[in-house]
Amino acid sequence: MKHLNFKTLLGIAGVNHLESDSAIKMGHRFEWLVLVALLAVVIQLLMFYSGQPIESIWFSRIVWGVFALELVVNLFNVRDRLRYLRENWMSLLIVLVAFPWINWWGDWALVIRSLRLILFLRFAAGFFQIALTILKRNRFGQILLAFAFIIVGAGGMFAYLEGRPFIDGVWYAIVTITTVGYGDVVPTSDGGRVFGVVLILFGVVFFSLVSANIAAFLIGSDQRKSEADILAYLNQTEDHLAQLSIANEKHVNQLMDHFSRELANLKRTLEKERRG
Repeated sequence: MKHLNFKTLLGIAGVNHLESDSAIKMGHRFEWLVLVALLAVVIQLLMFYSGQPIESIWFSRIVWGVFALELVVNLFNVRDRLRYLRENWMSLLIVLVAFPWINWWGDWALVIRSLRLILFLRFAAGFFQIALTILKRNRFGQILLAFAFIIVGAGGMFAYLEGRPFIDGVWYAIVTITTVGYGDVVPTSDGGRVFGVVLILFGVVFFSLVSANIAAFLIGSDQRKSEADILAYLNQTEDHLAQLSIANEKHVNQLMDHFSRELANLKRTLEKERRG
């Protein structure tokens, strides 16, 4: 039950981490292809709601083919096929019910199209795991919470000084601190301008701290990967040298045995000649 999570319950877990490395790598590659297919489904739904539906049967067949191909290839690569089907029952259901040669009418067609969007949760879970890792490192969660308080507090102060709605104040604080500056909400009073200067000087520095934490995480991930690759190479080199040392020692022992036998034969030959 340790690795049972909501992705497993929803049947969108993908390739299990206990499978072979080749199966896991192939599963990750197909996840990108599935993500592209999901974006195509989103476009199809948006076009449907805008009154310009995509009626091409080839569009639906290609999208369905991506889901079907992922299912078939992963089933071929994994060792425990029953576990894969159990943990990816939703993917199997989508492939079966979204079969392009089955005509679904009315609201059922929209339901079937929307069902495939559940697979977005597979990618959302990975994104939230990365976000939690960032939040746990260097007290970034506390920094982000403080940043939220600054946004709310600065928005309330701006709304008070300018006599504007609170939501306008929050919007002004966000675009000012992030240096976007749309210019749709600007201070008109002297107090508002002074506050804007303080917010720019203090808020931009604080926002830089937030950006630096994210950049440090991304750079640190690459650095840790490089360090892991170097460590793996050193371990591989050490094992290779150890094997060479064993082989050389064995070869030296064989040479010593050979020379010992040759010396013994030579000694016996010399003794026979002396006696003779």
